[in-house]
Amino acid sequence: MQEAQLIKDNEEFIVNIPPSELKTQIYYCGFHSGSAVDKFLQTGLTARPARSVKAPIIDECVAHMECKLTKIVETGDKNLFIGQVMEAYANEDIVKSGGKIEYAQGDFPRKVYATRFKLK
Repeated sequence: MQEAQLIKDNEEFIVNIPPSELKTQIYYCGFHSGSAVDKFLQTGLTARPARSVKAPIIDECVAHMECKLTKIVETGDKNLFIGQVMEAYANEDIVKSGGKIEYAQGDFPRKVYATRFKLK
């Protein structure tokens, strides 16, 4: 079953924030459908129970936002899922050290597309 259908059916999802060390696994998951392969098995990532929702967290990620689906916005061939964060937490090491979690940086959408296509 495709990930989008799982979110629609279960009305919940998790935003897992990976460290940069998981770059290879992140790319693998982005390029492969969960309906075709077991992403946990193929990447060696570990599914763990979440605190507030049924969907699993990825144990190797440094932060998690457990969400209940509130709205789906159709954007052409993709859907934008909007959710209410039920619980959010990060690894203690990051919290105690005052660490910062950085998201994609650079010109959007060039940064996103540059990860999938060679841009000039």
